[in-house]
Amino acid sequence: RCTADIRSAVSKKGGKMAESGSVMFMYDLKGKVEVPAVLDEEELLMAAIDAGVDDMELVDGDEEGTSIVYTDPKETGAMFDAIKAMGLEEGSKMSLSHVTKAPVECTEEEFEKNMAIIDALEELDDVDSVEHNMSN
Repeated sequence: RCTADIRSAVSKKGGKMAESGSVMFMYDLKGKVEVPAVLDEEELLMAAIDAGVDDMELVDGDEEGTSIVYTDPKETGAMFDAIKAMGLEEGSKMSLSHVTKAPVECTEEEFEKNMAIIDALEELDDVDSVEHNMSN
């Protein structure tokens, strides 16, 4: 039922579905910790080292005043422990995410069409999240 709902939502908005797994090479699976605060990279790095995290990437969050930390999927729990050690556990979220290796710039028209498809997918009960590779 879920696959049929997804196919229907995509086709109703004029999109096409690729074969299963055909675009996975364009994404890396990463651990993701979302923090409702702007983090100091040096302070975060020290906490991450103390928690046993080997590698991390700090980026601005989707909303102003937030941060996202990407790490190896196996180190996501340790990275969350580092965030807790900094006193920032409240409101922070930990997950795994597919992050694009090659962001694509779309025209405004393509962007609007893709966002309509993404919105339709996010409205489905069985869809938890939608990842894309649009850079704009």
